[in-house]
Parts: sequence; structure tokens; C-alpha cells
Amino acid sequence: MRIRLLGSFEARQDDVLLPPPVGKQRTLFALLLLAHEQTVTRARIVGELWTGAPPSSADANVRTYVSGLRGWLDRHLTDSPVARLPLTGRGWSLALPGTEVDVLAFETELAAGRRAGRAGDWTGAAAHLRRCVDLFRGPALADVPQGSVLAARAAVLNAQWLSAVEEYAQLLLRLGRHTQAREVLLRFLSDQPGRERAWGQLMLACYRDGDLPGALEAYRTARASLAERLGVEPGAELADLHRAILRRQSDGLLDGPATSRPGRRVVVRRTLRKIRGR
Repeated sequence: MRIRLLGSFEARQDDVLLPPPVGKQRTLFALLLLAHEQTVTRARIVGELWTGAPPSSADANVRTYVSGLRGWLDRHLTDSPVARLPLTGRGWSLALPGTEVDVLAFETELAAGRRAGRAGDWTGAAAHLRRCVDLFRGPALADVPQGSVLAARAAVLNAQWLSAVEEYAQLLLRLGRHTQAREVLLRFLSDQPGRERAWGQLMLACYRDGDLPGALEAYRTARASLAERLGVEPGAELADLHRAILRRQSDGLLDGPATSRPGRRVVVRRTLRKIRGR
């Protein structure tokens, strides 16, 4: 089975899309999956399923949701009779041997990429981070009803993904893959126009790919986006980079621009105009 939580909930068995658990049962499933086979206490489950004071029937309702989840697993995991949701003295744990969960893969690839980067293996680090960022299909747990625990976990995962995309782009720049970096950053900034670091990376990617007008237009778009969405001017680092590009400074910040096909420049302009028009 493959389960995806980085976006809307999705479960597949042998490439067949399964009907997902619904409502609080889906919340319970996500909570147990993200516990990585550790016991989730009855008190934590109750706190996650109900905000404020839980109903007097909370314990009975939790047992019903657990039973329903066991039934869902039994219907769709027919390859093994092993109990997957045992009751302990304090709560429940979920073990699904052989199941691929995208959150676990994301965390593994992110950690491996960062280790490779610290060791100076830029190519290996970029490969890990590419796989890492590609796992996201949208905000984590997008259609899972969330209490405080899942909401906090989703916020951490989303923040990790934002950082991972920028780390990946930085590696592409370091490796001289300027066109690839530009493509990654244009897609990213179309949805995340408030990311100042990514705007600076896009400016460098354009400049190093021989597209000076694109680099300058990226700064104008960044400035407009930051002002409109956050009410701020670009920070000192982005402003300094803009001045360096205007002066064609060759102090190691910019490096020498490469050549670029005009068709690629048109794509940059078109995408930046779309971002400004939102």
C-alpha cells in the first residue's frame, strides 16, 4: 500500500485508488500514521478529535472509530492477517509493514540531502532534495480534519518543504544548472511569491543564464509582490544583489553570465507577468 499525506489524503493498493476513511476516522488514521508505530494515547486522540470539551461519549466514540479503521484496513490489506492496530494499556499504535508513506520518504530524503550537502556531495544532495520536494502535491494534510497536533505537524512539514525547495535551488546554482534552477524557482514563486530568498535565487539564475533583462524583471516582480502581500520593501540582501546586477559586478557574487536561448527568456517574462497579475 502507498499512502500520501503531502497534499490531499490518498491511499493506493497495487495502484488501485482506495476510498479514503472519512471524517474523524481519517483524522485518527493520520494521527496514528505520523506517530511512526509509537503508541498514541487515548487522551491525545480525544484531544485531537474534539476541540474544547469532548462529549461524554468520547471514549466510546474513539473505540468506534478504531473499530472502523480496523475494518478499513482489513478490507484493503488482504495480503496479511497480522493485526495492525493493537490496543495497548494507554492507547493504540499502527504498524503497516511494507507500506510506503510519503511523509516518511520526505523526511528521509530531506535528511539524506542535508547530510550529503554537509559532506560536500552537491550532486548527491541535489538528487535527494529533488525527490524530497517532488513528493509534495499541495499543503500537508490538506483534506484531513485537524486538531492541534496535526495542525502543528502540517505547519512543520509545509515549512520544511519551503526550505527544501530553496535549498535545492541553491544546489542547482552551485552546480551551474542555471536553467534548471530557473524553472524550479518560477514554478515555486508562482505559488509562493512572498519568498524573498527564492527571488534572489531566480535573479541569479537568470543572470548566470545570460538573461539580464529577466534578472531585472524578477527583481521588479519581487518588489511588487512583497509590497502587495507583505507590505514591505525588499531586504538589504536582495537590494544589494539588484545593484550588483545593474553594475555587472564580477566580485564572485554574480559570476560570469552564460548564454541563453531567447525562447527561454520569453517564458520567464510571461511567468513573471502572471505572478504580478495575481
